[in-house]
Order: sequence, then C-alpha cells, then structure tokens
Amino acid sequence: MRCDFQLDLEYSLNERENEMFDRFYYRAFPGLARVEFVEDMERQRKGIDKVLHFKSGYKISIDEKKRRKDYGDILLELWSVWEQRKRGWLYTCKCDYIVYAVMPARKLYLLPTLLLKRAWIKNRKLWSKSYPGVVAQNKGYITKSIAIPTSVLLRGISEQMVQSLIENKKEMVP
Repeated sequence: MRCDFQLDLEYSLNERENEMFDRFYYRAFPGLARVEFVEDMERQRKGIDKVLHFKSGYKISIDEKKRRKDYGDILLELWSVWEQRKRGWLYTCKCDYIVYAVMPARKLYLLPTLLLKRAWIKNRKLWSKSYPGVVAQNKGYITKSIAIPTSVLLRGISEQMVQSLIENKKEMVP
C-alpha cells in the first residue's frame, strides 16, 4: 500500500473538519474551557496538534490523525524517514492522546498514548508478522507504517489498561 504525505498533510488541515474535532473535544471532555491550535514547530515535532485547556487549569495534549478511507485498521507510523532511520510518531509523540479519525466512516478513536505504546511493545512481534506494512513514497523520502485492525489494536490497548490497574493494585496492597 502506498501513500502520499503531502496530500495527506493538506487533507489533515481542512478547516471544516478541524471544527468537527473541536466539537468532539467539548462533548468528550467535561469542563473543557478552550481548544488551542498549536502552530509552533517545536510542539508540532513532538506530535502536539492541539492543547485542551480545562476550567480547572489542567491541560491535555492531542495529536490528530485522519484517514480518507476506511480500511478497518489504524495505521501506526514506525519510521517517518526510513532512509535516515528516523522513528515515526508511534515512538516520538509526546502527547497525551492520539485522536484517530476515519472520516468516511464518521468514527473517532480517542487513544491514550501511553497505553497505545505499551500495547505496541507487548504485541509488536506478533503484529509485525500478522499485519501489512504500509509504505508512503514522499518527495525524497519514505515513511513506513503498520496497519493494525482496529479491533485488535483496541483490544491490545484495553489489555494494557487492565494490566496497569492490576499492577497498581499490587503496589497498593500492604
């Protein structure tokens, strides 16, 4: 499977869809005061597209991903620049949540970044053998990703959530 990063970037900046994401945040997060669109490149490089500011003063950082077609999977970027072995957003993002949208299916997935990374670490050998790699031929470089079926990825994240609860419970027992 091949992709074009520049077309995907232009697609991701669609203003009408940006408003749709913001409406989702106000519905999903009670007490949300405002949504900050991140424009500075330093935070963008850390995978932070938006910062949600709450009335309490609390903040949550978001990385937004959009797909133009519903393939029944969630694409995890492993290498952003393959030739330089520059790791993809799965490894480098510093946000709290990935909001992954499958536009034609009108689905949004709110993925806790820490649990997503833990699920990948636990399952990467099996998933790498079982699911297809995706190569995006960009101008002058290649991006490599893996397409994990949505149900498989969500199950992996859920298992990590339960595992985290079990680990925390063990620590609390005297």
